Amino acid sequence: MESKMRTVVWGGFLIAVGLSVSAPWSVTAQEQPASGQAEMSLRRSVQNRSYQGRDVEGEERQIGPGDTLWRILVREKGLPGQKFRSYLVVVRGLNPQIKDPQVLRVGDKLFIPLRPDQLAGARTVADSTAERLNPGRGSTVNYRVKGGEHLYQILREQLKLTDERKVAQYYALVKDLNPERRVWDSLVEGEIIRLPAMGQGAQVAAAPRRSTDGKASESRAVNDLPPAAEARPVLDRRQAMQAPAREQMVLFTQVAEALGSELQNSGEETITIKDGNIRLDRGTYPVVYSPALRQKVVIDPDGKIPASLRSKLGDPSVGTPIVPMANGVSIREAVGQLLAGLGYQSLPVDRPVTIQEEGISYEAKGGWMALAPEQSNKTQEVYVISLTEENGEIPEYLKSQLQKNGLHLKDIALPGAKPASPAANSQPQSLLTQVKSWPREKREIVDALLLSFGVPFGVAENISVQLRDGLRIEARTDRVFELAGRKNALFFQRPDPEIVKALQEGQGIRAIELDLAKLTSREVIARVLTLLGDQSGYREHRFAAANGAAKDRLTVTAWGFHLPRRSMFVTDRQIPAGLHRFFFEKGLEIVYFQ
Repeated sequence: MESKMRTVVWGGFLIAVGLSVSAPWSVTAQEQPASGQAEMSLRRSVQNRSYQGRDVEGEERQIGPGDTLWRILVREKGLPGQKFRSYLVVVRGLNPQIKDPQVLRVGDKLFIPLRPDQLAGARTVADSTAERLNPGRGSTVNYRVKGGEHLYQILREQLKLTDERKVAQYYALVKDLNPERRVWDSLVEGEIIRLPAMGQGAQVAAAPRRSTDGKASESRAVNDLPPAAEARPVLDRRQAMQAPAREQMVLFTQVAEALGSELQNSGEETITIKDGNIRLDRGTYPVVYSPALRQKVVIDPDGKIPASLRSKLGDPSVGTPIVPMANGVSIREAVGQLLAGLGYQSLPVDRPVTIQEEGISYEAKGGWMALAPEQSNKTQEVYVISLTEENGEIPEYLKSQLQKNGLHLKDIALPGAKPASPAANSQPQSLLTQVKSWPREKREIVDALLLSFGVPFGVAENISVQLRDGLRIEARTDRVFELAGRKNALFFQRPDPEIVKALQEGQGIRAIELDLAKLTSREVIARVLTLLGDQSGYREHRFAAANGAAKDRLTVTAWGFHLPRRSMFVTDRQIPAGLHRFFFEKGLEIVYFQ
């Protein structure tokens, strides 16, 4: 067995992702005999589905970035917003494959009825009950912005939201409640924004607002808008990485926490520079603090800190870098600046980090990869951070195994991410019995292989062989067995060529030489597998740690014979005990040989 070792290298990989979007419209050219000219027309691709015992005409729509049911039904189709909840019931009934139509994911396909207003009359009991239990759902309130506030802070403090998913949902709702506002990177002190009223029975009407022509107009009630759960579609990883960091403070905070840091957004931060002391309100300028590194980074959401002051704070003698988020800085860029400010060395995202442990290597990729600052008496650690659309994509036991080797895989679930499967976190008690070791003796390795393939055999049998007329010899074989209707004789030493010829030509017995003294164990296994009709060779095998979009994020590489038809992985390299479960979940029994 090989001795335990640990190395960190970077290998070259490049992955290209393509996105295709289909639309329910087609362009056709119809001939006109009179003029001979072609006329271009748009034609819907109409389909039918059954709803409450009747056929419903509609179109299948693929969800794209920015789509919501509210936008599709009310804004595009012009349906009255007062009946939105009824339309939601109809769409839910026509699309049972969608678990939650209130949280749409880019790429989902929805069947949209052509005339939903004709179907919305039949309301369900559950829908009516929900409205009675929440009579204040349709109210808004005006809120005057205080100096230095941003929208996420307002949602948490004024609406008392603590769940990050709810914060993201209400963020989208507030933007819909204030359609005249286009930029949300910064809020001006004294301006008024509309918020949904919280609590049952609240009937606070929104104050009149000014329309684009300067005249007062009635504000819309929340009944005319999507409910709080009717948020914008869930961003996929690519979109989230390019989204403005100023609007993704929830994700930014989670990245900071994944690095073992904490976001301080209350109280006052005092920083000493050459010219004196600087006092910052953490409510306006949050501070990311790493207890392990004893390093602080100041976040400047609105880009208000002057460049000269940023330079002074970032001076090595002060050591408090600034991360500005104004002017559309993406969350990818902001996190990159945060890593640099904390002292991490960013690694190229197009090449995986490779960790070697005993006879196994791991290759990991993510949205951000960084080498942590060196600390005395500690192994330098690597962090791989990824935004995920499904919780639990990489099993926790695998993350724990990697963490022992200094590689930290950190997953940050996007709002609306699918929950982890309970079965993925349970460990069957029978797993510990699925590791075997074949004997060192090569003869016994041959026997173990034959038994694994269910081939009965005889040991040290004598076969009477007629060499020529009147001359016979008793040939002693090492193993005799039948395979595919033919008898086979194994010789562990080189047999006499005359005996081999007489066996094969005279008696139809295939004679096979396995000179065990000259062959390695790997070569013996490969020869026997070929004899048994399995062409598996001893080589490198790569196993994805997860399925779907996450399969390229972590790869486990092992050397050995992969026998999927026998549910076996045969190797002479040690597999860490903490990784046995990974092979068992792939349906493979681990077999060691020497």
